[in-house]
Amino acid sequence: MLDEATGTPPSATAAQDPAQGSAAQAGGAAALAAAAGGATETAATRRRGGGFLAPLRLASFRRLIGGQTISRLGDQFYYLAIPWLVLRVTDSAVALALVLGVSALTLGLFTLLGGVLADRVGPRNLMIGADVARMLVMGGLAGLALFVAAPPLWQVTALSALLGVASGLFYPASTAMIPHLVPNEDLQAANSYEQLTLQGSNFVGPGIAGVVLTATRLAFGFVLDAATFVVSVLTLALIRMPRRELAAGPAGPAGPTPAPAPGTKSGSLGEALRFLWHTRFLVMVIGVSLLGNFAINGLFEVGVPLLLKERVGLTAGPQAQGIVVAGFGLGSVLGAVAAGVAGHVRRKPLIGILLFAPFSLLTVAVPLVAGVYPVAGIFALMGLLSAASNVLLVTVLQSLIPLHMMGRVMSFVLLGSFLGTPLSIFAYGAAATLVPSVAWLFFGGAALMLLAVILALTSRHTWQMR
Repeated sequence: MLDEATGTPPSATAAQDPAQGSAAQAGGAAALAAAAGGATETAATRRRGGGFLAPLRLASFRRLIGGQTISRLGDQFYYLAIPWLVLRVTDSAVALALVLGVSALTLGLFTLLGGVLADRVGPRNLMIGADVARMLVMGGLAGLALFVAAPPLWQVTALSALLGVASGLFYPASTAMIPHLVPNEDLQAANSYEQLTLQGSNFVGPGIAGVVLTATRLAFGFVLDAATFVVSVLTLALIRMPRRELAAGPAGPAGPTPAPAPGTKSGSLGEALRFLWHTRFLVMVIGVSLLGNFAINGLFEVGVPLLLKERVGLTAGPQAQGIVVAGFGLGSVLGAVAAGVAGHVRRKPLIGILLFAPFSLLTVAVPLVAGVYPVAGIFALMGLLSAASNVLLVTVLQSLIPLHMMGRVMSFVLLGSFLGTPLSIFAYGAAATLVPSVAWLFFGGAALMLLAVILALTSRHTWQMR
């Protein structure tokens, strides 16, 4: 989801130029008003996109999607290997939550820095640097798994923390990348492919990873993930960034957003905060995202492995988890395609939020059904709803944010997600030691997710925006 030109950062901030600050604030208000139907439609917004296949006509976009698809396939080996590496050392749910939570916590803490650097040095350059760092960390985990029979928990935790730092720098740049490569009218189709790479890897990767890791060693998963980071770096290096981001922001609902005036410092978080504050829909999205991710992510990271351990045991656990996550991936692929084909659907924010209501009800059903495959079927339906919602909501967000501050503003949006995740992991890890059954974790998560939906529906911007 940057800069095909020189990676030269924008050259001004609202903090140092009151006029620019007013422009940023007005830009946020105008963008929101236009999205709600309160502004005159521009020629850019009247122009229809080139259809679902349009983004694939761009060579740089194809390289981005191809490299990230391979990298994300490799990530599936890591996601399956790391919890079972911890469970090989200790049976403690708290230890599992600690390792996973520390990684998520450092990811969240470094997200804002990632947004600033993405706008200053260019998203592509930052993605390359972060992927090199992640490759090195993955090599360290592979070494522990290969040469140490029972790796000390503190070493696994430290490497997980470093992985979170690198990921915190990577994700804001990744989110900012697509609007730099794709015309605004084709953003929804492009975001559909972004979800396809992510969720397609969830479908194909876990099943393969589960079988391979069951038949070989956990270390092999870390080695493969490190190799796919090399592929990602090479494909990113081949992308040529366009120069258009140096002149103006995206032609969103309110028309093009002017780039900062030359002669002043760029990449200010203050500028992004002012824009964010005056675009209240984004504020609401961050708050609801924080609650929604707190409700669900820790449940998936801690609750699912514990549930499968109860049902199939420690040895068959990785393969069973691979099947379940693959179900989620299959549903997500279908949801992403559906959202990409429906390129001109109206009321994107409202539809995107409403899709999480049945998602909450399906969460309740997970611990109530017997067998791995029925659970995978429920996860497939959840994946369909989640992916379709994500495509719609991310497209709305990208259309509201000026291109020259895309990394910084999206880092705030991602922060709502990333902060919710470690808090959720720690909370579910602690709750797992208190509740009489793992099922209660799923019931509580569903209730919190439904609360997030209700809160989002109380915002007038959810109903006004088109």
